[in-house]
Amino acid sequence: MKKRLVVSFCLFAMIVTLAYAQTSDDGFQTGTIVAFERAAADAQHMENEDYYNVMMKIGDTVYKCRTSGPAATFIDWSINKQFPAQLNEKAKTILVKSPSGETVTMNIKGKKVQK
Repeated sequence: MKKRLVVSFCLFAMIVTLAYAQTSDDGFQTGTIVAFERAAADAQHMENEDYYNVMMKIGDTVYKCRTSGPAATFIDWSINKQFPAQLNEKAKTILVKSPSGETVTMNIKGKKVQK
């Protein structure tokens, strides 16, 4: 009986440890897209990529951001969609993990704290 209890406790401890290790997100938290808009590239300067204006809410703050990249990266991005995001206010960037596995860097252009 005692052995079963010890083995059960050890298995439970291993399961809890594995679950905790999988939730390790390296500083990422949930970011929710509040607004998403694709802006066309400048016709006079075709070397410039298409860019996207994104407003993302992290915690109680909404960040106005701009990013660029291939359209395939942003195919699953829409309002109220949540992504793992890592805020770096010092560098004025937000790193976002997209569903395709890519990490997108967004440049912060402004922010507003919601009450």
